[in-house]
Amino acid sequence: MKSAVFLGSFVVQAAIITASLGTADEPAPESSASAQDSSKAAIEKDAPAKPEDLQAERIESFKQALDGVVFRGTFQMTNDDGLKGKAPLTKPIIERYEIDRVSKGVDDNWVVFARIQYADRDVRVPVPVRVVWAEDTPVITLESIPIPLIGDYSARVVIHDGFYAGTWSGKGYGGVLAGQIIKKADEAMIKKMEDDGWNMRMPTKAEKESVDKEAQTKE
Repeated sequence: MKSAVFLGSFVVQAAIITASLGTADEPAPESSASAQDSSKAAIEKDAPAKPEDLQAERIESFKQALDGVVFRGTFQMTNDDGLKGKAPLTKPIIERYEIDRVSKGVDDNWVVFARIQYADRDVRVPVPVRVVWAEDTPVITLESIPIPLIGDYSARVVIHDGFYAGTWSGKGYGGVLAGQIIKKADEAMIKKMEDDGWNMRMPTKAEKESVDKEAQTKE
């Protein structure tokens, strides 16, 4: 914006100097109105995106993130005493959810078309949920929602950066859950990596510094 205003001022000053030298054959300077238009265009270009535009982008990203994916992770549970902090959680238990797609309804109401697999349960159901936003992060929210063949459940599940994590509860029991979100097409590859003993460790300080140096070089 500053550069546009400076340009308008510079053009006006140049016109005054040209007139005083009698150089009438030179092209006419940009008018004050034109300079103002240029300044306005520069301001609009640099203006931040409108909130409604940002939210539309977030919604579209959320749809894409949950299109044809698998939630692969674990859950832990406890009883009614555990919900009051008087009993521990179980050891992690493997869980798997297939998400075919999600569909937005009115306001923050959505439907998640899912295949839910945990313990001895395996059902395909459309699950009505709310999606609320913590800044730019979606949180899938259930509040005593009846899920056919499974029961009534409440949950708060954060979706972020390829992972899910949250809490869940039924009548007299509940717990936590977390895992990775992967595309269905990649699941066989991921499973093979697990079967082959794939593992990793936290990088050493020297390795971190090497990665940082490489990133700075690319910049």
